[in-house]
Amino acid sequence: MRKLIAVVGPTGSGKTSLGVSLARTFDGVIISADSRQVYRGLDVGSNKEGKPGQWQTHRARVINGVSQLMVDVVEPMERFSLAAWLSGAEKLVEEIFRQGKLPIVVGGTGLYVSALTEGYAPGQGRFAKLKKRVSFESLILYRHVDRQQLYQRLDKRYEEIFDALAEEISRLVKAGVTPEWLLSLGLDYRFGTLFVLGQLDRAAAIAGLSRAGRGYIRRQITWWRHHGQPLPVNSTAEAERFVRNFLNQRP
Repeated sequence: MRKLIAVVGPTGSGKTSLGVSLARTFDGVIISADSRQVYRGLDVGSNKEGKPGQWQTHRARVINGVSQLMVDVVEPMERFSLAAWLSGAEKLVEEIFRQGKLPIVVGGTGLYVSALTEGYAPGQGRFAKLKKRVSFESLILYRHVDRQQLYQRLDKRYEEIFDALAEEISRLVKAGVTPEWLLSLGLDYRFGTLFVLGQLDRAAAIAGLSRAGRGYIRRQITWWRHHGQPLPVNSTAEAERFVRNFLNQRP
């Protein structure tokens, strides 16, 4: 059976860098599983990496020579659902297989990864009993980092990117993106927008963002305690060993 890798874990754990390393080692193409990176122009708050590029006929980000797909696929305020992501991701998985490469799904939106790897059928209920047959075998790697270290990384990142985030939000609003829509995205865009609107000062916005970010990390950790059977990995070398063994397994 064909094989797919997923790299999951909480915000700030290093999922993307691990995914890129695996893609370079095993000739892979990354599919982003992030519910905000799909929007064009939402770069700072969604922590996009690399530069705009193209893979085959698809818009991509290119990170250290590795293509990342399902990023920058719709305009802000366009409706984008789990079903839309799943449809796009499934088509890309098939195309990556046809090119003889390894699909590597990387992202923090656990529902997206679970839907793809477990064969979730949209429209049958959020946790549907009726599922599609999955045409590939998947290995899910959970990038483990101590929770307190994650919190420290989070606080450092928010302090470093907040001014750029506020500038990005101001540009989006001037371009016609409504503050209400930005607020609905939560996390970075919620508190950044409250700052831009003058409803919070900088310190209060960062403090609120830090609290919300911690809550999001806890939810991400909880998701993978109850979905799939991810293998915890602590280093790139360990992840490469798991992937190599998985790819070499025979049915």
